[in-house]
Amino acid sequence: MTVDEPAVAPRRRSTLLLVAAVALVALCWIVGNPRSAGPDEPSHMVAGAGFVRFQGSGDVSPDNPALHLLEVPQMVGAPDPGCWAFVPDETPACADDVELTDDMVDAATTTYNYPPWGLVLPGLASFVPWADGYAYLARALSSLVPVLLVGFSLSALAAVGRIHAAAAFLGITPIVWFTFGTVNPSSLAIGGGLALWTGLMLLGRPHADVLALAGWAAVLLPRRDGPVWATLVVIAVCILVRTRPTELWRRMRPVPRWLVIAAAPLALIPPLWRGDLGFNLLLAMAPLALVAVEVFAVAWDRSPDRAGRAWLAAIVAGVVVVGAAFVVLQRPGGYDAEVVRLVVANTGDHLTQLVGLLGWLNAPVPTSAVLLYWATLGALVGVALLDRSRSAATVGAMVMAAVVTAWLLELGQGSNYGDYWQGRYTMPFAVGLPLVATWGVRDRRIDDLAVPVAAASWIIVNFGFFAAQRRWAVGNDGTWYVWRWGTWDAPLHPMLLLVLHAAATAWLAFVLVQRRAEVNRT
Repeated sequence: MTVDEPAVAPRRRSTLLLVAAVALVALCWIVGNPRSAGPDEPSHMVAGAGFVRFQGSGDVSPDNPALHLLEVPQMVGAPDPGCWAFVPDETPACADDVELTDDMVDAATTTYNYPPWGLVLPGLASFVPWADGYAYLARALSSLVPVLLVGFSLSALAAVGRIHAAAAFLGITPIVWFTFGTVNPSSLAIGGGLALWTGLMLLGRPHADVLALAGWAAVLLPRRDGPVWATLVVIAVCILVRTRPTELWRRMRPVPRWLVIAAAPLALIPPLWRGDLGFNLLLAMAPLALVAVEVFAVAWDRSPDRAGRAWLAAIVAGVVVVGAAFVVLQRPGGYDAEVVRLVVANTGDHLTQLVGLLGWLNAPVPTSAVLLYWATLGALVGVALLDRSRSAATVGAMVMAAVVTAWLLELGQGSNYGDYWQGRYTMPFAVGLPLVATWGVRDRRIDDLAVPVAAASWIIVNFGFFAAQRRWAVGNDGTWYVWRWGTWDAPLHPMLLLVLHAAATAWLAFVLVQRRAEVNRT
């Protein structure tokens, strides 16, 4: 046995415990969400099942050109949530009498043109002749990679400092857990987001470059806006640690380094394959912005005085403004001042949704939980300000970038009602907000905040789970008394799910705040 081996075993044990704890929390949401409870979940299920059967985009529906028909088992995407998803006081029990079978039928999907990378694993579940359990198996496969990415990220962060792991737990808000409990490509992107943040911040430590590579690919590929968020994460880390993109790249070992480059063109395949040469192709080319960032950083370092740097900053600001104006003016349907006003006016809703608006946007996380999240994040930023850490300014820039990018992405896709954007779309980037707030703070006493931050995170996520279970059991205006709740043909009674979820999240929080002490004792 080598000298290092006694220290390795406890760390490996803690990593496995963290992965198991994350998986158990995700399982509570998988089982606790009714079938078809996720926004567009039926469409994603149908698209995934069609993709693994090599059906491409299928056939255009004769009734609605926005729908495409794919031949899949009847259980895929069933039941139709129409009787309850948009009726806040109706429960999923109205769809309990729908019979599920594995007979092949033509099913409609609106997400036939999504990148397939996040739908392959849940699509494979459609080959299992288990009609009643199909949805839960598909969700489990959909969450498999995100759970691993989150578990390994939390483990790597806990080995550096308990506060970083607790802050990352705060960033995994109820909307993240809810998304992990459905079939949605956003789950892979969000899990990848935390892995990308973690891997880039920890470059130089063992296996951090592999984590960064996995996170880069997971954010980049499953969603059309993924390349934008992956690029913004890299830029934010460069600002945070005062380095250039190429310096981050050189700190990776050769194989991960070149795989990062190889992954970027994969985002171009879906829009090129479908002949979409407009806005979606532009999104896929977002990583090219890192070249511009590198050029700017080199010019900044070589600039001899403040005046030269001021000119550089003005040029960059001008380019950003011109690019934003181009998106607004050239959006599908042309410029519409009312739509722009609506998009900007909904910014408060977007920020609220970073904590959670669950289901088909009608199961709100309690306002107290939303306020607790922003208050805890604000406290971490305040500590960073007192320490004069660069992380405080970085968090402020991140919030501004997240808001403006959400505006431009919504306008660019051409909606005309100003409320297309949902908070989970931003989460691959925003999941790093609390983590960034703790990074680079020199005062070692900040590690003592790990316990209260983890406790706040536990409260937030359990308030969110309670709100979801209440919505499914009795509707938004139903009783608060859990013992009076009914069930919507759930595998487990909501009361038992609440207890299991509380215990699983408490276990996760405990392992996170204990991890540093265990490593030190070894």
